Amino acid sequence: MLFYLLPYLLLYLLNVPLALITGYIAYSHGQRFSLWLLIGLLLPFVSVFLAIAVAIRHKRQVEAARGGAPAPVPAPGEFE
Repeated sequence: MLFYLLPYLLLYLLNVPLALITGYIAYSHGQRFSLWLLIGLLLPFVSVFLAIAVAIRHKRQVEAARGGAPAPVPAPGEFE
């Protein structure tokens, strides 16, 4: 019986890290982690691409808000 459930269990085990990655990508760009974690659990593979699209949109909005000014240079040890 467990042999028949093994593929589903493996897909579920892959689903959880993908949902965490989705939540992290969205959270790092100003979105709610819990909402994107839920989206990641419901739409396992699609949600990563959706979160990347949101991150790209956020980056473009930040660049547009600067009005063409160059991006500030981070201090040593800081990241974007």
